[in-house]
Parts: sequence; structure tokens; C-alpha cells
Amino acid sequence: MEYQFRAAGPEDVDDIIGIIQERIDWMDEKNLYQWNRTNYMQRYPREYFLGRISSHEFYLAVDPEGKTVGVMALLLEDGRWTEDEKKNCYYVHHLATRPQAKGAGKALLSFCEDLSLQEGKKVVRLDCQKGNDRLNAFYQSLGYQVVGPMVEGAYEGIKREKKLKA
Repeated sequence: MEYQFRAAGPEDVDDIIGIIQERIDWMDEKNLYQWNRTNYMQRYPREYFLGRISSHEFYLAVDPEGKTVGVMALLLEDGRWTEDEKKNCYYVHHLATRPQAKGAGKALLSFCEDLSLQEGKKVVRLDCQKGNDRLNAFYQSLGYQVVGPMVEGAYEGIKREKKLKA
């Protein structure tokens, strides 16, 4: 399916929260350990999303009917990475799609990589839950290589990056 991409506005906050909650509910159904067991929605309340939107950090994937089916934030900094690792990068956060939106996650990452190259970035970085084998295999298949572990509270993750080629 073809998706369109656009920056999120304040009017999109309910869609962003709704998509993330749908994915959290899906994680519960699949008995996956990730956002559903880390107090995600308490840690990231509505005001957090509105702040990131006003900083122009959220992007949306929209289907041909105009329905928002995916979200992600692109950050210029991430405290999970050391200073010497913070060079010409985008850090992907809050990547979530509606469970029925096949290919939307891959499309969002492809959009992110294209945007990164347009803006002179050389690397895209993200992290995911250590025990989520399916998600880790997905990122690996897209060229996101493991660069190390990370722990943040109850969350144990794997840092991944993809070096971009112009």
C-alpha cells in the first residue's frame, strides 16, 4: 500500500495517542513485553506529545483514504547514547502503526531514511526491547545493526543503527 507522510500538528495528538494505545493493546494480546509493561502512557502523557509536536518532531503515515495509520518521532538527541555517538543522526522514537496497516512501519522508516539524507544525516538510530525477537528481526532485515545494550528503568533494550548511503 502507498502511504503519504507529513509532519504532525496539535490536531493529531489524539490519533498519535490512539495508535500507540492500539499497539500497546496488541502487545498484550500477543503476550509481548515492551511498552505494555513499562507504564508507557503514564511516562508519556498528552502534554509530552503536544510538546514534541510543537517542536516539529512527530511525523505521520497516512493511508490513501486519509486515515493516520502510523507515527514516529525523529529526535536530534537521545540521552541513551553517549556524546561521542551523537553525530549527524536522527533518533527514532515512538514508532507505532495500527496493527492492520501492513507495511506502514517499513514505509515510515524508509521515509525517515530519505528525510535524514536530505537533511545531511548519516545515521538513523533506534532501540527496541531486548526480548522482542520478531521486532529485532524486522529491524535487522532493514539494515539496523546492533551496536549495544541499554537499560532504562524496567526497559531493557538493544541499540541499533543504520548507516545511510547517499
